[in-house]
Amino acid sequence: MLLDFTVSNYQCFAEKTSLSFVSPSLRTQTPGAGRTWSDVTSRVAAVFGPNASGKSTILSAVGLLGRAIAEPGTRLHWPYAAAAAARTPTAYDVNFTVDEVRYHYEVEAMAWGIRRESLHSYPRGTRRRLFVREQADPEAPIVVHAGSSLKGPTAEVRRLVTPVDLLLAVAARYRHAALQPIARGLRAGASISVVGRSDDDEQRRLQWLMSRMIEDPQRWNGIVDVLAHVADLGVASVRVEEKQVPQKILERLRAVLAAGSGDDPAEIPADAIAPVARSLVFTHSGPAGESFELPLGSQSDGTIAWLAAAAPAIEALRRSGLLVVDELDASLHPALSSALVTMFKDRDVNPRGAQLLFSSHDTALLGNAPSRLLGRDEVWFCEKDDAGASELVPLSAYATRRGDNEQKRYLTGRFGALPRVDLSGLFDIVSDPDGAE
Repeated sequence: MLLDFTVSNYQCFAEKTSLSFVSPSLRTQTPGAGRTWSDVTSRVAAVFGPNASGKSTILSAVGLLGRAIAEPGTRLHWPYAAAAAARTPTAYDVNFTVDEVRYHYEVEAMAWGIRRESLHSYPRGTRRRLFVREQADPEAPIVVHAGSSLKGPTAEVRRLVTPVDLLLAVAARYRHAALQPIARGLRAGASISVVGRSDDDEQRRLQWLMSRMIEDPQRWNGIVDVLAHVADLGVASVRVEEKQVPQKILERLRAVLAAGSGDDPAEIPADAIAPVARSLVFTHSGPAGESFELPLGSQSDGTIAWLAAAAPAIEALRRSGLLVVDELDASLHPALSSALVTMFKDRDVNPRGAQLLFSSHDTALLGNAPSRLLGRDEVWFCEKDDAGASELVPLSAYATRRGDNEQKRYLTGRFGALPRVDLSGLFDIVSDPDGAE
């Protein structure tokens, strides 16, 4: 479970920027007697703001750290645009839990590699060092100080670490007995699933969904049918159709792969064939009750967007993971955006504590009709200051009262984070007849 995330000197964020799932009422290092982390954390965090404000960037930072733990060597130094920022580290600071134990993980990344990395635990509310890894400059040795409580082949892992690797990532690959389970708490693919808004990202998620339906049809065919019914898509059922790929297309794939690698592959990888060979087929019901099938290309953008977002949400709910969604409302009806949020907030649907972090332009999620969906501790506003640097401000930083219509207050500028629309320049263009072709 993610508790909070802080990043600094990262792309459009020059200063330290934090986002938290923890209730502001928690004043201690761990929950009090008789309480769990589930009792003091939110299941949802929503980021609102204008285009190019930094919403996607803060989400990408969360996913990047997770990917770096899955893939040693991933670049983590993405400094702010100012020249001086390139000489300072991009810093990540994250608190999370694994089996109800809180962990605090910090990383400082330079252009040449990792300057500092540390991991501490709070097994009974008291801070305990697991390791601190330091390297003063590219030519200096990597120094690792392991805590007395850290059991496992830490010395062996240290010998494998290079300046560009996270020690936690290498330890996970080495199957370090103590550190591997902790790494799983952050690692992309185990707990962090990032849903982007590009067409390529959507296609990857649909391919992932088809793979699940083929590997475990009894479970996933039923899940997809339920998702279609929940969204009232007019779809009776969904199945995967696998076709024989024509020889001419196989030859073209082989030529493309050969051009990219320089070698003529004897066999084409399955993941290269799958997008060509597999497709979703949707069964619809006609006005007289008759059934007919339509391919994926005949479905609406909303249908495709719903399945592409909701299927990873189901996986996150099953694995108690963190789902990160950029522009939740893209191609989705507001009712479906609300349904996806409700899936995570409903303790019966989400008994394992899965979390949803998303950005959105759908201000209806802030309103009171038909009921308040997002609490004041679950909303964040992102905007750029006069110097062009992004900043993130929680709704809880503003004075609010029970019953306030936060949607109306946001749209009237009470919280900032609104686009500054200026049409004055257009008036001159459209009113000048001599400028027309």
